[in-house]
Amino acid sequence: MQRLAFMVLLCLVTLPTKAADDLYEHYFGGVADGKPCYARYYEDPHLKAHPNQKVRRIEINFDASWREDEGGKNTGADFQAGIGFMLKRSPEWYGQEIYCKTVDDHFECYLAADGGQIRLIPRGNALMLEVVGGQGSDIHAEGATDFGTFGELGSDDRVFRLPRADRKLCDVFPQ
Repeated sequence: MQRLAFMVLLCLVTLPTKAADDLYEHYFGGVADGKPCYARYYEDPHLKAHPNQKVRRIEINFDASWREDEGGKNTGADFQAGIGFMLKRSPEWYGQEIYCKTVDDHFECYLAADGGQIRLIPRGNALMLEVVGGQGSDIHAEGATDFGTFGELGSDDRVFRLPRADRKLCDVFPQ
């Protein structure tokens, strides 16, 4: 009986980790040679139709070989990527490192330097990016000359659909 209980416990511990690693592999580590890019670039007609939207370009950039902590390994339970965005007001890129983990059927991420929290929800060959949090929550990151922010309550910058994109789109933003 103890052996059976141990086997059941082992399955319960192993299955979530395997599912997390599978989701991670499907959207990050096992895609595009471990270097997927998810990006959305908005054209002027769309931005004019959505005056409360500040973001002109946004991307999630991943390279399986990136890791801030020496000797660390990206897994479904703990991986690092980057977020980059460009606002309507400027041609400058803003960006930050993100730290993510798989939670059930999505990824919970936070930006370095208290830059905010996002949720990445798999949708086919795309990720839905949602800004997490209530009043006062937004995403903020440093650019070359100032800080950029988006995602305030009431803005049109709380949810983005980011299709998997050509790697060269993510390579324009220096990580």
